[in-house]
Amino acid sequence: MIMEAIVKERSNRTQRINHYFSILKRSQPEILENGLKTMYLRTLAQKLDSSILDNNITMEEIVDEVNAVRKGRYEKQNCI
Repeated sequence: MIMEAIVKERSNRTQRINHYFSILKRSQPEILENGLKTMYLRTLAQKLDSSILDNNITMEEIVDEVNAVRKGRYEKQNCI
């Protein structure tokens, strides 16, 4: 009940996190930090996954485009 009163006094989320963090043993903050880092990296990975667009171009179209550019460069070099 005393802990609940302390937590209610600390209405700011940052203050509550700092309070819980301060009462942990010495090795536990490192474990907590590693867990938070993992959660952060997973969040970044999910954002990256959601930003990727589906590819509608076939490999054959890519090869044709590359060959056309190469042909244009070759012809441009040999015209001089």
